[in-house]
Amino acid sequence: MGGEAVEQIDGVIYAAGQACLVESKHYRRPINVEPIAKLRNQLARRPAATIGLVFSYHGFTEPARLLTRYLAPQTILLWAGGKIGYVLRNQMMVYGLHMKYKYAVEHGLPDYNLLGE
Repeated sequence: MGGEAVEQIDGVIYAAGQACLVESKHYRRPINVEPIAKLRNQLARRPAATIGLVFSYHGFTEPARLLTRYLAPQTILLWAGGKIGYVLRNQMMVYGLHMKYKYAVEHGLPDYNLLGE
């Protein structure tokens, strides 16, 4: 806007019938609420069906997990550490997205454990 960047988005994914904004972090500790709140604001400016995906190598703090449960109408799904590597190594990213979204719809929770199957 006026030659200045208004927002920075790490990526957009179209898969499993979903349009997703991506935020990824590789901090030395679990991420807190700030990146999730930022993504929520970006989603508020998108079509309602757009969901958010947050990838964090070291996971999420408990406040961050709780925040994502109460962000309606935006949906943000959490992806953490070893689970990311697991779905990539097994070429299950689209399947993982589908399962995480299905779990969020059915249970209202953003952090389905793909390794728990």
